[in-house]
Amino acid sequence: MSLIWNRKHKISNEPKDDSPRLVILSGCTEELVKVFLNNVASCPLNVEYIRLLHDIHTDNINGHSWRGFTILNTLQQDSIMEIQNYENIKRPIWFVFTSLGSQWPGMGQNLLKFHVFANAIQICDDTLKPYGINVTDILTKTDKIICENELYIFVGIVAIQIGLVDLLTSLGIIPNYMISHSAGELGCAYADGCLTIEQTILSAYFIGLVCTEEKIIHSSMATVSLDYESLKNICPANIEIICRNSKSNNVVSGPIKSLQEFIKKLQINNVHVKEIDCNVPYHSSYLASVKNKLLLNLSKIILQPKDRSSKWISTSTRRTEWFTSASKISSAEYHTRSILNTVLFEQATHLISSNAVTIEIAPDGVLQSILKESLHLERNVILTGRTEQNIKMILQGIGRLYNYGLQPQVANLYPPIDFPVSRGTPMISPFIRYATGYYLKSQYQYCIHK
Repeated sequence: MSLIWNRKHKISNEPKDDSPRLVILSGCTEELVKVFLNNVASCPLNVEYIRLLHDIHTDNINGHSWRGFTILNTLQQDSIMEIQNYENIKRPIWFVFTSLGSQWPGMGQNLLKFHVFANAIQICDDTLKPYGINVTDILTKTDKIICENELYIFVGIVAIQIGLVDLLTSLGIIPNYMISHSAGELGCAYADGCLTIEQTILSAYFIGLVCTEEKIIHSSMATVSLDYESLKNICPANIEIICRNSKSNNVVSGPIKSLQEFIKKLQINNVHVKEIDCNVPYHSSYLASVKNKLLLNLSKIILQPKDRSSKWISTSTRRTEWFTSASKISSAEYHTRSILNTVLFEQATHLISSNAVTIEIAPDGVLQSILKESLHLERNVILTGRTEQNIKMILQGIGRLYNYGLQPQVANLYPPIDFPVSRGTPMISPFIRYATGYYLKSQYQYCIHK
């Protein structure tokens, strides 16, 4: 009786939170999902009502062959809606960790509004505070000195990956497999449970520190749209192919003057080239001199190396070496090699099946063209990008994961709601066509019995 009284007399327990809300829905028909989403979008935003919808859709509902989502804000402006037929197929989930070249000014500013992400960054901040590094400043400030500092860039990208892994994990999104590009191997190590947050961010710091402090040539990088053999045959002696991304996409590195001359030559021959904003010759022979120092520093961080799981597909060792003892362990030696060796991204992407769902984990989706064009993937999600609308972008990505058949626990994105809901919270059942008893039962359960 007291629970019913509370429901009748409670005025409001809505948190003062004006962040956009992601609403996911499923139904027997496309029309049902569309009508329901339109109704939600047309009403004043009520976070308690939305929480009821979140709770109803924590699990897949049998017989619902359509899924959809919308993104709402307090002003009910610029709402996004996407609806898709749900095939009820369990698809493998691939995390793709991207590294160098994905950075941009203020890349983590909006992401810090998600409490799980913010908590991860706070741990990174606390870990690097003794070294005079403020990770929050790196992710939020747009000062030129931050955007051009190679150490800050390296630390910032890895911090973003840590935060996104924690955010996805909090939603129940767990990868079946993971691959990386360059320093993204640290992201794989964290997602695989081989490194803690502290070990991951410390490794990023010391790798970036060693590679930027040592006397190494001032270099540049560029992406070249040419196959490996053709590119290899025309590369000058001091230009190296450091990343093999796909059949027709490779990255070269070398001294700035030499590389710029080579770029001009390629462009004259109508070869598409794009420079990458990075002045450290990662993955080239020019870094050979830092090997011992890198190994020493990482050995102090990774004291008890753990075995890599079968989920983690290596891009820093050749496929023929995947089963050697040295490649099976996430050790200081492994991560030293991952910075010095050529990035063999193409060999790992061949293992991604056509029915997979890939999630690029980075400040920006710089590998999207490779994943889409080379592998012809239809379910390819990017969570962040070079936009001030990053919150909507990540919510849209999570919504698409739901449409693709995953079951994100969306309520975990937001502050908790106390049940029972307050008086005046709209009822769900009037807006259900072809309603099942499951809906009505859930409505009663969450409004009355919680």
